Amino acid sequence: MWLWQEWWRWCAPLRGACARQRTFLWMSVVLAGFCVREDLWGVTSLVRALGLQAVCYDRLLDFFHSPALNVETLTRLWAALVVNLHPELVRCNGRLVLVGDGIKIGKAGKKMPGVKRLHQSSESNTKPELVPKRRILELLVSWGKRTAPVFPFCVQVCRVGRRFWDGWAWLSCRV
Repeated sequence: MWLWQEWWRWCAPLRGACARQRTFLWMSVVLAGFCVREDLWGVTSLVRALGLQAVCYDRLLDFFHSPALNVETLTRLWAALVVNLHPELVRCNGRLVLVGDGIKIGKAGKKMPGVKRLHQSSESNTKPELVPKRRILELLVSWGKRTAPVFPFCVQVCRVGRRFWDGWAWLSCRV
């Protein structure tokens, strides 16, 4: 029970990103599902892991497409929560040490947001030089003195000409 109380201590402050109480409760269900699922088969894995009824599948799909969840506000609330609840974050000259990483994921859709024709980094000459891909950038924060475990801080789809995580504005997306 203590574990779920600690989990709720991290989840409850994210309420400000949701326009309605119902949206927040569905977000809580999704986050709980992310924590306990055993496979990565999308919404189905969340339904299965939490033992939800079949009618919840459509409600979860609706949640992922809902404008009632403000993702930028959620990102800012999460970042503030991580900084406030983890006093032992690694700092250098008083500034937080962040670890950045990026990945390019191939996409087959023609008009998907964030998809751009990017250079293929494969050595094979049978693949086209430029393929449609989406670039995803993430920031991780580390804590601890001897080892450096990392904690997710922010993950975003990078859009051309847009700064990664406006507001902290130091990492630009160049695709």
